[in-house]
Amino acid sequence: MDLEIEGKVVVIVGGAGDIGSACAKQFLKEGALVVIGDNLEERGLALVETLGEKHPSRIHFIKLDLTNQESIRNFVRSVVHTHNAIDIIVNGAATFYFEELTQWEDSSELDRHIDVGLRGPIALIQEAWRLSARSRSGSIVNISSVAGHVGEPNAIAYTPIKAAQKGLTKSLSIDMAANGGWSVSVSPGHCATSVHKERSQAEGKSWEEYERTSPQIGTTMFDRFIQPEEVAKWVVIAASPLGKLATGQDLKISLGIESGGFNRNYDTSPDKGKPPEGESL
Repeated sequence: MDLEIEGKVVVIVGGAGDIGSACAKQFLKEGALVVIGDNLEERGLALVETLGEKHPSRIHFIKLDLTNQESIRNFVRSVVHTHNAIDIIVNGAATFYFEELTQWEDSSELDRHIDVGLRGPIALIQEAWRLSARSRSGSIVNISSVAGHVGEPNAIAYTPIKAAQKGLTKSLSIDMAANGGWSVSVSPGHCATSVHKERSQAEGKSWEEYERTSPQIGTTMFDRFIQPEEVAKWVVIAASPLGKLATGQDLKISLGIESGGFNRNYDTSPDKGKPPEGESL
């Protein structure tokens, strides 16, 4: 199936991460030109070197700090100057801070979540719209999380941003529609990223054992983590013209958490809950 992405200039914010790098690979397969923006310079350059062997001149890295407005402006200017336009923006950067609220020393981690997940991406979109008219008639995909729907414990810095990203998607879809553009958010469930792999090592478990015993996995329909490559395919579809049909919407890629995963072991058989014979509720 031709997704009509060949030759498009794609910016992947947070592209050096697990899901971001998987997205880069998938966009390259579709013939796009990919620019990775990330503050993880060493990982970003290594990714470009690896993927550039198969796709020479179609993948590039520019350092990007979403907490710094000047870095954001310089990033966009560099992309537009070098490649003349931006067609697709994928906002995939994230930061993680999980701590009980009363244990916070200050609000600095919350500020960082806001910068990385909301303020920085908005500033980048603003600059792209100012410098590249094509970016407003193209597509924006915001990689959010199922946590913005169901919440997580000790995630007061994290889940509000994930919920807000869905609101951002809706507003962007309105502002882009007159120019033919669209915006979609993609919310993965429990994904097999390096965060979980580090946890499995810290617990002294093989990946197979960690996946089998992880309490999060019990909330899915298929008892496994989602792979970054699986999320990437949905991101590319959302960024393609097919994504227009879902503009303003959130695509939940969660292996069924919201459709009953949390309750799939809940027994609703007729005999359950009946009082003993001779008794009444």
